[in-house]
Amino acid sequence: MRKEHVPLIVIPGLFGSMSDEIIPGTGGWSFGLAGMVYEPFVLMLEAMGYRRGKNLFICFYDWSQTIEHSASQYLLKTVALAKRQTGAERVNLVSHSMGGLVARAYVQGNEYQNDVDQLIQLCTPNAGSAPNYSYWTGGELPTAQKDKINFVHFYMRWYLEYLSHHYKGNRMDVIHRHFPGLQDILPGSDYQNYLIMNDRGNRSLLPYSQMKTTNAFLDSLNAERAIINERSIDVTVIAGSGEESIKYLEVVSYTGTGAWVDGEVTAASYTNKGDGDAIEESVFLLDGDHYTVEGTHIEVLYKSKDILRRKIGS
Repeated sequence: MRKEHVPLIVIPGLFGSMSDEIIPGTGGWSFGLAGMVYEPFVLMLEAMGYRRGKNLFICFYDWSQTIEHSASQYLLKTVALAKRQTGAERVNLVSHSMGGLVARAYVQGNEYQNDVDQLIQLCTPNAGSAPNYSYWTGGELPTAQKDKINFVHFYMRWYLEYLSHHYKGNRMDVIHRHFPGLQDILPGSDYQNYLIMNDRGNRSLLPYSQMKTTNAFLDSLNAERAIINERSIDVTVIAGSGEESIKYLEVVSYTGTGAWVDGEVTAASYTNKGDGDAIEESVFLLDGDHYTVEGTHIEVLYKSKDILRRKIGS
């Protein structure tokens, strides 16, 4: 089968899907407000010869739920739809950000149908992302850069505020109950130690093994990542670079209860080896053909055009 005949499934990142299932009143599945990000990307793929609904399909999913839920309840069904409508036996997956973890949960899982030819990831935090510790344990990111517009951080703040106003109860309990998908993108053990404990001026890294806030999903997924190669899936990993990205978080002991269980975030340490959201080390944890593109978490989608054309273009 020539590569241009393989159906393509696009898996958007966090906040890249919207429907009544996520926020009542938003209607059927669409990109929602993220359409300004993903619609031009889909048009770029169509310029390569793909056609939506014919050999190009969008996997919308409920990113507020766990990634394994999204893989089994949404991606599995989208792959089946693409195969049924095209008659193809295998598909290619092009995934952005969190979407790359949804793709991995499928191809590494027990429900995998031996039907993926290529897995292409753009800006996927395969080892997790440090800012998510702050959102998961404190409901905010105190160190967010005020002078820069960051799509992911903007929508994260908006959605966490929505949850707090829509549901009654303790803020952290509400987030944990209604946004379990956030826990799946916390840093895992492969991220290495990322919290710097500041004890009255004495700073030391807090070992991941001693933290209460861990990522069992990613730890398990990454421990079994060799199965992707064993299942003969061709992998392409594209990371963004040149943008200030949080690598470490500085924390102090928290005297309250119900939040900041491993320390309250007070500062951050940045690296330019990232896209503003995902750092290169996390993205490149997955083996495959590695590419680095200068640009933000969003810009990488379009700046990867030539790479995508070589991999999946006609």
